[in-house]
Amino acid sequence: MIRKVEAKLIRFFHSICYSIVWLIHFLIFSPFIKVKMSGLENFPKHGRYILAGNHQNFCDGFLLTYYLGPLKKVNFIIAKRALKTRFYRFLARAMGSVLIGNEIEEYQRALKKLNRILAHGGIVGIFPEGDISSHTKPRRFKPGVAKLSIDSKVPVIPIYLNGTYNLRFFSYWLKRPEIEIKIGNPVHLYDFATKFGNNLDQMASVLRENVISLIDTKDFNSSTVYESSINEVLAKAQETSKPKMMLENIAQ
Repeated sequence: MIRKVEAKLIRFFHSICYSIVWLIHFLIFSPFIKVKMSGLENFPKHGRYILAGNHQNFCDGFLLTYYLGPLKKVNFIIAKRALKTRFYRFLARAMGSVLIGNEIEEYQRALKKLNRILAHGGIVGIFPEGDISSHTKPRRFKPGVAKLSIDSKVPVIPIYLNGTYNLRFFSYWLKRPEIEIKIGNPVHLYDFATKFGNNLDQMASVLRENVISLIDTKDFNSSTVYESSINEVLAKAQETSKPKMMLENIAQ
């Protein structure tokens, strides 16, 4: 009974901290950027899910949750190496984020925490590329997102963020740039487990192509690449290979 009360108090504390940080981000960014969203109908009205997007800037976490607002907490997976100070690590934990280091034990503990969050109806946010990239086309997705979807039987919502990379430059803020947030159809990665023989890399590739398909044709010829890449993934599925279970399988 005491443990249940403690768990509720901890979750309440995480929610309060998350809401405060979200509102601070909103107050900082809203005067300087315009946000254009599409595909909002693809967000599930209820239930648990995983948000997965491309990663171009430190503020992507806030934008990934922009539509959900401050009251619907998203638990992010964050690599410890990305948080340079103890304060940032404390703040991330206070918001309910799950930190992962370089030890296999930490990886296993992180997976257990994430599955527990999803089992209780929570939402998880992840950037499967792992690190920030300047490329329009997302780089290879690490297969940890596929592992998490299989274990929890939870769909993944692909999201493409466009225009965030240049937010690192002060002059870009002065132009009040438009940031695009595109939400794709839910991807049930766990349904691909049998087709791909539980190959996590190939399953993560399917998610990556769903994100790529959201890119505007003026920036990238998504339809051609999407079709060709999917064909490559299906071709590779015929090959027999064991799923990788390395520490790097889970992203920032």
